[in-house]
Amino acid sequence: MDKKTYEAMFLLEGGVTDIQAASAPVAEMLSKVEAETIALKPWDERRLAYDIRGQRRGLYVLAYFKSDPERIVELEHNCKLDERILRLLVLRRETVTDAEIAAETPAARAAARGELGVDAPAEGAAPAEAPVEEYRAIEGAPDALDEDL
Repeated sequence: MDKKTYEAMFLLEGGVTDIQAASAPVAEMLSKVEAETIALKPWDERRLAYDIRGQRRGLYVLAYFKSDPERIVELEHNCKLDERILRLLVLRRETVTDAEIAAETPAARAAARGELGVDAPAEGAAPAEAPVEEYRAIEGAPDALDEDL
C-alpha cells in the first residue's frame, strides 16, 4: 500500500529537564509501526487545563511522518498502552511544506531566550487575572458576572 503523510501531536508526561530525551517515546512508537519520520520536534511544555493520569503538566511533541494508513490504528493503540504518552492526535496531510517542517516551535524560541517554556510564570510572580472592569467594558458582555450573583 502507498504511504500517506501524517501530522501528529503527542502529549507526554511533563516536568522533564531534557526535552529531546523526553521525545524518545514518540520516535519509539513511530518505529514500531515502520513509519518514515519526516520531522520530530518538541512543541512546548505547558500546564494542563485538567489533570490527565495525575499529571498537571504535559510536553507536546509534533511529528510529521509517512506511514501505511492501515498502521495508524496500530499506532494509536500502542500509544494508549504506553504510560508515557497521555494523548495523541493524528491528522492526515495531503502535503507538508518545507516551511511547515522548518517552522520554529515555542520550545525552540524559549530555548533561544533561555526560558523554560512560554507559559512558565516568572519566579515569584502572581498569576495574571483579568479585572472585572475590563470584562464589563466589552461591548455585548452580559451585565451580571458569576461573582455578582
